[in-house]
Amino acid sequence: MKGPKSLLAGAVVMAATATVAVVGLAAPAHAADLGTLTLSPTQGLTTTNPALSATTSAPCPAGYGTNAGLKIGKVGSGDYRNLARVGDAGNYDQAVFTLDANRALTAAYGGTPLADGDYEIAVLCTSETQGDHPDLFKTVITVTGESWQVKGSGSTAADTTTSLTAGPAGPQVAGTPVTLTATVTPAAAGGTVEFRRGATSIGTAPVTGGTATLTVSNLPVGALSLSAAFVPANPAAYKPSASVALPYTITAPAGTITSEQTITGDIAPGAFSLNVAGTSVALTGGTVGGQATGSLNKATVVDLRGTNAGWDLVGQVGDFTGAGTIPGSNLGWAPSSTKASGSGAVVTGATAAPGAGSGLGDPRTLCKAASGSSAGTFECGAGLTLVVPDNVAPGTYSATLTLTLA
Repeated sequence: MKGPKSLLAGAVVMAATATVAVVGLAAPAHAADLGTLTLSPTQGLTTTNPALSATTSAPCPAGYGTNAGLKIGKVGSGDYRNLARVGDAGNYDQAVFTLDANRALTAAYGGTPLADGDYEIAVLCTSETQGDHPDLFKTVITVTGESWQVKGSGSTAADTTTSLTAGPAGPQVAGTPVTLTATVTPAAAGGTVEFRRGATSIGTAPVTGGTATLTVSNLPVGALSLSAAFVPANPAAYKPSASVALPYTITAPAGTITSEQTITGDIAPGAFSLNVAGTSVALTGGTVGGQATGSLNKATVVDLRGTNAGWDLVGQVGDFTGAGTIPGSNLGWAPSSTKASGSGAVVTGATAAPGAGSGLGDPRTLCKAASGSSAGTFECGAGLTLVVPDNVAPGTYSATLTLTLA
């Protein structure tokens, strides 16, 4: 009589639970520094985008090289804001590395000017299995007005000043060409000037003989605030500077009838949800002593809370049961992720190879988004591999895999 076929059919049932948690980076008061950062440049304007690059003095601690984040925070506050999307190249624990900002220092605070004082530029190291390391790489910068420089850097660069005038003097009718003139002292300082209306850039011009000019004819009707920011071509020789705000009024053309209305609206938080396309997965090709494979049902994460607080989607499986038992750690996955929409960025979790201490018997991240860049809709999936022991009885085995969004 022929024996039973050595064919294993496994079914993984997914129970997705969603909980809301505010995720932020707050270093413990006792946290020590992992090392320092070398910043390039060593000084600049808080409104310059991108702000800077930071190179660590050492690799991340062993095991904490999955992700790395570049941040800024007021000294002593423990409140850090993202200066870049989370670095996900991996191997940050293998060698020193550089992270590049993709925004201005002020943009990290929602466009709000930074108060004068000392701030820390910091790099956070993250482990796939152990989370964020409690210690950071840090370098302190000092902010004065719109300028910043590495604290104690002893810069020998000369101070500059920038002033702004507009001609013809306001008020002027909409459509009138207005020439903005920035005067930079000393006159020998070369570079460029960025002209702004409020926080909006309206153009740049080179500095020649101590002045830079820009003519615009599309200033909007209203009471405006104009300013100019000087960016030196040689930061080692000259420091950046910015003008004080210049009030300027643009009026509607004669004969135009205007009527003002104040528009207000209450903005309610949107969804924070997890949706999974299906409740079961059939693993195929399984034989005793071999492997069974399949694909996780697509998980869709929506974060429209308006807090940009970050989130982490974690999976864990129990033991497979049937004619015998297969440990949950024998199931591994190779995650994938993509952004469907929104301003945030999704980070794919690390591959979890099947096997004791590395498989899905322990919690593993499928995908995540860091604080400051988590808004939007994201899709996450994974290829599944179940290693079948060579001493398990054939038959149908099942286990429950739980995805938790927090």
